Formats: sequence, structure tokens, C-alpha cells
Amino acid sequence: MKGFLVKYKRAFLFSLVFSLVCFGFMLTHFTITIDEETWILANQPSLLWLLQGRFSVWLFDLVFTREGNFAPFLWDFLSVVCWHFSGVVFAYALLGKEKVKEWQMFFFTAYYASLPFVVGEILSFSMFNLQVCTAMVAVAFGFVYSIRFVEGRGKKDAGLAFLLLLYSFAIYQALICVYVTGVVAYCLLKFVKREEKGLLRFIVTCAVLCAAAAAVYYGIDMIIWHFSGTAGYLEENYIGWFSENWKAMFAASVLNVGRVSFSIPYEGEYIYGGEVIRCVTVLFVIYAVWLFFRRRGAKDKLGVFFYTAALCIAPFVMYLLLATYKTHGRMLLAIPLAGAVQIYLIFSAIRRNVVKKAMIVLVSYLLFLNARNMNMIYYYGSIAYQRDVTTASQLMYDIQRAGMDYHAKPIAFVGMVQPDELPVQKSDTLGGSIFAWDEGNVSRMKDFLRTQGYAVTAASAEMIGRAAAEAESMTSWPQEGSIREVDDMIIVKFSQPTEKWYNVNNVVTE
Repeated sequence: MKGFLVKYKRAFLFSLVFSLVCFGFMLTHFTITIDEETWILANQPSLLWLLQGRFSVWLFDLVFTREGNFAPFLWDFLSVVCWHFSGVVFAYALLGKEKVKEWQMFFFTAYYASLPFVVGEILSFSMFNLQVCTAMVAVAFGFVYSIRFVEGRGKKDAGLAFLLLLYSFAIYQALICVYVTGVVAYCLLKFVKREEKGLLRFIVTCAVLCAAAAAVYYGIDMIIWHFSGTAGYLEENYIGWFSENWKAMFAASVLNVGRVSFSIPYEGEYIYGGEVIRCVTVLFVIYAVWLFFRRRGAKDKLGVFFYTAALCIAPFVMYLLLATYKTHGRMLLAIPLAGAVQIYLIFSAIRRNVVKKAMIVLVSYLLFLNARNMNMIYYYGSIAYQRDVTTASQLMYDIQRAGMDYHAKPIAFVGMVQPDELPVQKSDTLGGSIFAWDEGNVSRMKDFLRTQGYAVTAASAEMIGRAAAEAESMTSWPQEGSIREVDDMIIVKFSQPTEKWYNVNNVVTE
């Protein structure tokens, strides 16, 4: 691998610089997004990671964090570097033996590291972005060792592949898709070069390694759950098979493949920066059709259809296995890898210089769009954060001005602060407001206020229920009469509570 790095050092250096430019605003502007408000206050490696089946995150935090806290800027910077490096390792695994020009390698790694819908979304969670990115590196090396084992290097390579995959799956379950996509990409590249010999053995070997790592992961997870219980996070939110409408859920998961690949809006939800994904998908479909008609014989044509379709579907394996309808970039971590491979294949098929130059211009423009979209979403995420900071400051000023001691009594927040719409499409939690998330999550609001230096405590569910009844006669903040002190708590009414507000805050209504 050393020779590979030396050979393409300029391509990798330029793509790393490009990646840092994409994340330039994030790296220079600290924000707290949804979920981070809790984790930044951690005083020990959280057992919640264990309950969510992510025991490698817990181990990582135990070794590398200070009492479970993430380190602002350092975590984000290292995450960007690690994600980029995982792309370099995948490039080595897939293209290391090919005659690839430097500019092709640049496009491969630059696209891999710059897709805002996926990379921008997962790296926005500073409390575990570094953990996920180290797992991406682990998956990439696990794939490398899988190839080496198939090539007959020895049992040691199989053992290393297994351990690396186990570590990565226990960081983030969706990383299974990345390994599967790597395997499919390898097979497609071999098929295109008419080097199909040994592919079946390769697929079976990789399937066994992946299944073994997943099985051991699941076994360890079951042991942990036996002693500590489960958070029910995946079961309740992402596994559609447990739903009464499981058929509809599975159908939605299938439709999501096309929805994301072609960036199709649905019920007001958009794939952020999806125009780039759509363009790459369309170009790859054209390439697949071209390859289909170039090949002779039913077997070859079937192979083209199978491998090209498999590459498009592979990033969505977890969606299909879980039958989930939710569209989160953080679950689709393999899309950048699939897209990078698709771009490489398209370039490799072009023979005319004028067409190749036009393609270079087009892909360069797509990378520009990625960089633009990435910086814009983080910019507006920063605006949302600053708006929450202002809300927190104004709210606590009003409480203290009224002579109420928030140290002595917990605060019960009723409803939510509805923010003005930002002039940009949201990407999952980026651009979301703490004071509006979940239509008013009292615990989140309390934690966010604590990040701003206010030592507030949250009211119990019973208190919040009483507060909701009391708030019926109150105005909405920031109007006079929106803050009221009673015997055992301070009540702040933001708005009329919704049904979701009652559910999120575990308030029982009679």
C-alpha cells in the first residue's frame, strides 16, 4: 500500500484539501446540534451506547474521551481526515492494481469525501462522528484483508478482517452496507474486465466473513441486553417488520432506493444536495445500458444487469433488511463509495477525448456543488444554533428578571418555540432547533440550557402534566404572563402542547 500512496500522493493530497474546504465552515464554527446537547454534558462513557447495540462506541469513549465528552474541533477535524483516508483505502482495494490516472483517483476520493447528504449528515454528530469514521477505516481495511485472504495470503488475514468488521459493526450497524457495497463494486470491476474467474469464491468468502462478524456482534449484543436491557431504539424507530403495516413499510423501503438514487421529493421532504446523486445515477444508468448492448450473449447481458443493479441497491441493504421507510443519510454510508465507483467506471468507458474533457468538467461541477451545499447546510445549522443560544439567553433573563430562582426549582417547559423557516432545505438534524425538536422536548431544552452555563433541572413527568394544565390560562412566551412560579416548579409556556409533546415527555393524560 505504501507504493500506492506514493504513486497517487498528489491526488490524495488535493482531495484531502478539497474535503477540508467542504467542511471549512463546520471546522471554524462550533455548534451544538440535536443529540449533542446531551452528550457534551456526559460525565462518564454513556451506557446508552450499550443499550443501542453500539458497544464499540462505549469502548472507544472509555479509551479516548474525557468522561465520555467529545472534544470540539479535534473530533470534527480528525473525522474529516479519517473519512477521507477510508476512501483512500477503498481506492487501494478496488483500483490498486489498475492503471488509473491521477485525476481519476482525485475524482474517486474527492466525491467519496464530499457528499453532503451522507458525509455532511453523519459528521454533524460530533459526539460520535470520530467513532464512525474510525469504523469506516476499519471496514475499508477489513475489505482489504478479505481480498488478501481470498488471494491465499493466509488465515491471519481472515482473522484481521473478522475483527475489523466486528469493531465497525459494533460502532454503527449500518456499516454492514459499506462492506457489502465494496464486495459488489469489486465484482463489477472484475466483470467489466472479463475477469470473472474466482468471483463466486470471493463472494462466498466475503459473505461468510460478514455473516460471522454480524453473528458474533449480535451474540455479544444479546448478552449485554440480557444484563442491562435495551433502549428499544432500533426496534421502535427503524424496524418496519414489527409494525402492523409491515407490508407497506417494506414497500416503502424498496421505493426509497429509487427515491434517494434519483433524488425524488416526497411529502415535502428532499434529499439535500440530491441533484448530484441524481446526475451520477442517470449517468451510470446510461453506462449500464451501453455496457449491456456491447456485451454479446445472454449470460454476459444478465451479468451486466445483475452487477450494475446490485451496485445501485447495495447501499440500501439495511433499509431492505429492516423494512424501514425513513430516509436518513446517516444510514446510507455506502452511497459515496457506490457513486465514486460509478464515476470511475463511466470515465473508464469513455474513449473520445472531447467527451472525456466534457465529463471532467461535469464531474468538477458536481464536486463544486457538493462543496457549496456542504458549507451552506453547516452555515444555516450555525444560524439555527445561534438562534437557540439567543432564545436561551432571553428566556433565562426573563426568569431572573421576574425574581425566580431556577437553582431552587425545576423548570417545566410547555410546548415549543416555533422558529422561522430557514432559506435552505434541512438535512435531518442540521438546521433543527432544540426548542422545536420533538415539538417540545423538556429534557433536550434542559440539557441545552446547561450547555450555555445555566444549572437548570428538568421537571418530572408528573410536574410537566400539572404544568400543562396550569398553562391553559397562560400566554405564550415571550409575552407577559408566559412564565409562572408555583410551589415546586417554574412553568414556561412556549405554545399550546400537541399530542406528540405529551408522548415525548411521557405525560399521561386522563
